[in-house]
Amino acid sequence: MQTRRSSLLLALLVITPIALLTWLGTYLIRDAARSTDAARQAVLEERLAVADHQLVHDLWQFTDQLDLLAADPALNVHAVATTLGSHPWVVETWMAASSETVTVVLDKATLTPSADASAARRSTALWQTLHGADIQQELPFPAAQPFAVLGKSASENLPDRSRQAVWQTSVKSPDYHLENALPSTVAVRLPSGWHVTDGDFIYWRLTNGGLVCARVDGVPLREALFERLPIPGIEMYPGRLMLATTTGIPLHTWGRGLTGANGVAVAELGCSAPLSQWTLAYAPAWVEFPKPYLFPILLGVGSGCVLVLALAWTFFRENARELRLAQQRVSFVNQISHELKTPLTNIRLYAEMAAHRTEESGDAITKRHLDVVEAETARLNRLIQNVLNYARQQRDKLSVQPRDVVLDEVIGRAVGNWRPLLEGRGFTVEASLHGPPQMRADADALEQILGNLLSNVDKYAAHGRWVAIRTETAEGVARLIVEDRGPGIPAGKRRLVFEPFERLRSDLNEGVTGTGIGLTISRELAELHGGSLEVCSNYRDGARFILTLPLQPP
Repeated sequence: MQTRRSSLLLALLVITPIALLTWLGTYLIRDAARSTDAARQAVLEERLAVADHQLVHDLWQFTDQLDLLAADPALNVHAVATTLGSHPWVVETWMAASSETVTVVLDKATLTPSADASAARRSTALWQTLHGADIQQELPFPAAQPFAVLGKSASENLPDRSRQAVWQTSVKSPDYHLENALPSTVAVRLPSGWHVTDGDFIYWRLTNGGLVCARVDGVPLREALFERLPIPGIEMYPGRLMLATTTGIPLHTWGRGLTGANGVAVAELGCSAPLSQWTLAYAPAWVEFPKPYLFPILLGVGSGCVLVLALAWTFFRENARELRLAQQRVSFVNQISHELKTPLTNIRLYAEMAAHRTEESGDAITKRHLDVVEAETARLNRLIQNVLNYARQQRDKLSVQPRDVVLDEVIGRAVGNWRPLLEGRGFTVEASLHGPPQMRADADALEQILGNLLSNVDKYAAHGRWVAIRTETAEGVARLIVEDRGPGIPAGKRRLVFEPFERLRSDLNEGVTGTGIGLTISRELAELHGGSLEVCSNYRDGARFILTLPLQPP
């Protein structure tokens, strides 16, 4: 039992601090990871925002170039379309006086648009969007934004809906100023903008005569936009900055692509109008955002766990050594007690023989001396028996051998052995025996229990000078009651007195000898009979012990 308790205590001493350290380390790592991830996300979102700004900025500059070509108010609609066609990236121009009248002015035949991207269909969609947005009125623009979205429209008559393109129409802000914006000498500032999808770029401009459109080759336009990323003057990013369409088609990749950059992107951002069909994403390299917090946290938690294990191992070794020493002491006491039994038996035998012979010779003084020897021998025998029983209880288990006995005879014989000693010390011994005519019990165990109880009366209740022993029968059980008029047992100590080696108050212990295991053995013997040994809580004149035994033990 002691070994099991020590093992449980050791497990608690080890598991509890290690669990707390593990929880603390996990909490610190998660908290640091959240902080690091938040900082990383903010940095990456800023990088993507800078890249988006650069793309839209460059497209705004290109829009300015086209606006400059068509800004002369002396040019009619046809001349504006022709002038726009002079730009090397423009592959087709047309003019539309209304949504139904479309005239192609220039077609370099270097690009074949799809049916959905034809001049007629796109002009119709543009007119509908511009009229719906009332482009002639002043439009609200977000602060410092170069373009504003007027509307979106999906392509029609496509059997495969997954390939359906989304066209977006945006208008250029007149209040977004750049260093190389249109010169102040240009007096006419008519609306212009873009009508785009994933790979198609159509520049549009309202003139006094109607709508002018110019189809731009996306290949040189994208190359011009991509070659300026990242922003000139900024070092190439260690990870991968990726640009793709919203449908998942990759367009371009920047960055050195160091170790770890081939993983999943951790930050994404949709491009601003008119490039809303594109998406920016970034996959960082490991060297960009290391985790320096891992080492100190793991070092601290690991050191704490090692320290706990070291202390636990030290405790375990010391505890094991103490247990070995305790077992050696118990074994030694057990062996010595066995060795004492034989000479003690001989002393008691010869003392009884001498007392019998002295009684016949009539030597009263010698007889009285021999009675003292015999009483002390019996007392020593009880002490040795308690030690042996306790050692057996610790090593194996106590056992009893119930037989048919008459309780009053067993108790009467034991009281008769104790009466001379107690009366010689000034005690008044009262016996009232009304036990069952027959029951099954171990007579030796009953005598030992009663002997331990009377021995305690002799030790602790000497000033009361009174002891009563009673037996009774009630409801299938037999009771043995021993009561005195000593100092009694405090309510909080009534369970403690049955623990081994426990004493109550130091003032009672002074000059009192004994092993401190008598009541422990007595309760164990009572429980082996299927009964109990308790301290009566209602008795106020001293101490009252009640032994309850079933008439037929289990």
